[in-house]
Amino acid sequence: MVSRDGFSLYYRTSGAGKPIIFLAGGPGLEVDYVIPSAELFPAGYQRLFLEERGTGRSRPAKLTAENISLRLMVDDLEALRAHLKLDRFILAGHSWGGLLAMSYASAHPEKIERLILIDSAWLPTKESAQWFSDNIEARLRPEDLETLRHLADAARQGMDQDKLPLEVFRAMLPGYFFDRAKGLAFAAQLPDGTSHRDASALLSADPNRNVDIRDGLRRVTGPVLIIQGHQDPVGDKAAEDIHAALPTSALRYIDRCGHFPWLEQPEKMKAILAEFLSGN
Repeated sequence: MVSRDGFSLYYRTSGAGKPIIFLAGGPGLEVDYVIPSAELFPAGYQRLFLEERGTGRSRPAKLTAENISLRLMVDDLEALRAHLKLDRFILAGHSWGGLLAMSYASAHPEKIERLILIDSAWLPTKESAQWFSDNIEARLRPEDLETLRHLADAARQGMDQDKLPLEVFRAMLPGYFFDRAKGLAFAAQLPDGTSHRDASALLSADPNRNVDIRDGLRRVTGPVLIIQGHQDPVGDKAAEDIHAALPTSALRYIDRCGHFPWLEQPEKMKAILAEFLSGN
């Protein structure tokens, strides 16, 4: 762990070799769900899974807008880098974790050895939020929509607000996948406590998430890999905009794949990672 301002920032490790730091999405999701993705990376790397501020054991006594923000989470990553005594390092982020990874890279471009963005979020706009929501809803079946309506009724009747976000996420997850059966299986195995409502709400409302990071990203000189499922409801435009913002990036699409490529197309993702990490 790393001591921070009023709490401890925790991380877990597996394997040995050059370190790769993994960031989860959400915001506010436990890092556990990305751990299987690390198994697709080649041997010879140490995997470090950060329990991001507001999740897992890395939680101040009470979360407020003053002690959780995108800027503070960038500072957490820099504190972790210094703690590990790394001059430069490899950073991998999924979904919202990709936006966090890019925000760190924009602030500290000289510290990035390689950057790996897996179905990453990009700078939010009202338009992107709407088409993401529309893409999800268009894929859901009547039984999924009925579950969401039931959850909305339960919320109005006082359902536990700590449990509600995860149940909504579970109901929506089939819309994140090309293969519905895999989406349902993933939703079913997510443990209670995966989602932290307070962290998610505060980070989603954080004005720092709208800060334009493109100037800093243009100073990233290390190789960048963008992996994008062609059927990700986030849409190809997000990946194309990220690609345009990072001069040293390579964009690799995976067909018949949604937002979680290590679950839908593990062999294709494994091959893409091996090719990228074998380069000098």
